[in-house]
Amino acid sequence: MRKLLPAICALAILAGTPAFAADSASCVRRNDVRDWSSTGHKTLLLESYSHRKVQLKLTGNCAGFGPYDSFQITGPLQTAASCIVEGDVVRTRWAGEPGLCTVVSVTPYGGELHPPGAHHLAF
Repeated sequence: MRKLLPAICALAILAGTPAFAADSASCVRRNDVRDWSSTGHKTLLLESYSHRKVQLKLTGNCAGFGPYDSFQITGPLQTAASCIVEGDVVRTRWAGEPGLCTVVSVTPYGGELHPPGAHHLAF
């Protein structure tokens, strides 16, 4: 009986927790970005190694999403294995000038990763 009560409590706690974020269609981890493109200064399209595609809508001073530019996505959970979520920060370097944006939305994307006119990095 003493062991049964803690087991029931543990099951009740686990049943109330949401599903793991990595299972969602909009989860692309920071260390899992395989390819990317940008249709403008406020939009990033990312593809993971498992071929999940997401569209990030950004706000702030975003510049430097050209074919030879780089960016870094950071957030409060500074781990590489955590999903990119709203509130994360995108830091860019364009011609030596720093750019700083905030992710306002992360949505699953089913379209072409490299639409005509988009800047991208090919591996």
